[in-house]
Amino acid sequence: MASKDILDSLAEAVTNKPPFCTGTVPTTSSECILFYKKGLTASWLNLSDAAEHELEALAHACMPATFGRNNEDVLDESYRKAGKLDIDDFSTKLSIECIGLTNRICAQLLDCADDDKTIKAEMYKLNVYGKGSFFKSHKDTPRGDRMFGSLVVVFPTPHEGGALVLRHFGQEWTFDSATLTRRQDKPCIAYIAFYSDVDHEVTVVESGYRVTLTYNLFFESKAAASQVSPSVTPVAPDDYLLHDSLSTALDNPMFLPQGGYLGFGLSFQYPVESSMSEIQLSALEKSLKGSDGVIYRVCKQLSLKTSLNAVYDTDDEGKVLVDIYKMPDLDYEDDCIVETLFKCKGRVIHEFGQTKRNGYSDHGSDRTVSMAWVTPLTTYSNFGTDFVTYGNAPSADCIYADLCIAVKVGPIGNRATIQDGPDDDDEEDDDEEDDDEEEEEEEEEEE
Repeated sequence: MASKDILDSLAEAVTNKPPFCTGTVPTTSSECILFYKKGLTASWLNLSDAAEHELEALAHACMPATFGRNNEDVLDESYRKAGKLDIDDFSTKLSIECIGLTNRICAQLLDCADDDKTIKAEMYKLNVYGKGSFFKSHKDTPRGDRMFGSLVVVFPTPHEGGALVLRHFGQEWTFDSATLTRRQDKPCIAYIAFYSDVDHEVTVVESGYRVTLTYNLFFESKAAASQVSPSVTPVAPDDYLLHDSLSTALDNPMFLPQGGYLGFGLSFQYPVESSMSEIQLSALEKSLKGSDGVIYRVCKQLSLKTSLNAVYDTDDEGKVLVDIYKMPDLDYEDDCIVETLFKCKGRVIHEFGQTKRNGYSDHGSDRTVSMAWVTPLTTYSNFGTDFVTYGNAPSADCIYADLCIAVKVGPIGNRATIQDGPDDDDEEDDDEEDDDEEEEEEEEEEE
């Protein structure tokens, strides 16, 4: 089997599951009680059977909802029209922990392969979408390097429209909370939890009031004391598909016989800082989402040295690979970006099967890396993407960057690379890069 066919087989084994989980949870009447204030006036209502005038009063107590643009809080009702209450202005008797919702999310959205992976939900705001309200497509603003998703809880108030539409990698899903809550025999809340870098929008509310609680979802550092409810079935990891395919490839003497690197473009984006510590890097590795986590986990299981990297696209050298914990704090328009990246041990990527760029041979092997891409890159990490411009709140602490996974593969007979020590790793990389170049040149000549 040719190397290209093997790479295609590996790509097919990387299973992509939907970037969200959703459902309904029965609630009691008392759990739907909401207290709120406007100025010095306080009031309350029961959202399980609220009258029209009560919902109208709640809507009038809200402030116009804003969104983040260029690190500023912006009010623009041509982009978002809705009402909001900050957490200091309302209180609810609904506890998502008591109804088992956080356990559901951990079991359904995450793969549960890591027993220590638990989540924390922080309440963010209450939103009211009346007739004519909407929120155009956006991505949520990251609030720290452990934030991975968002949760929206919709109360059973009568309304039509206001569906939440999610889009990711050319696919689209619709969460119609109005229909979900209306179909239930008893009062219930509808929920959807999704990765926060997924594009989403709220369609126009046609009638009634759509009342929601929003939460930011964070990874916890310690195991939760409670266990997943027996009624919630964890989603089984898809590790075995990639594990079997990659094991077969490594056993094939025609596949990277001298060793080399495999590259995986990731399916999701993550909040990163311009310069990450080893502690932050370790936390990020444990926070990989969906199929990204599967790739990282499987390669580690097969004793392959695996690292998270950012890819810079430069005019002079093409793509340059940099470990994320060595990423420089620089302006992307810096005239000396290439030299700055080299100082951070960045390396020019020579892609498998591609003609070498002019100047490639002028660099030493410590400045180049030959890489066979299993899954393609998405958007390069230039730290100036549109979804930071249109987030649900401004933030200057974290920005999203597109990352990739680089996997070091040893030669036939000694595929494992995870035992390599840090002191001799660069020297071994040099030898492998030279061998990779010779191998690829031979393959190109045979083709």
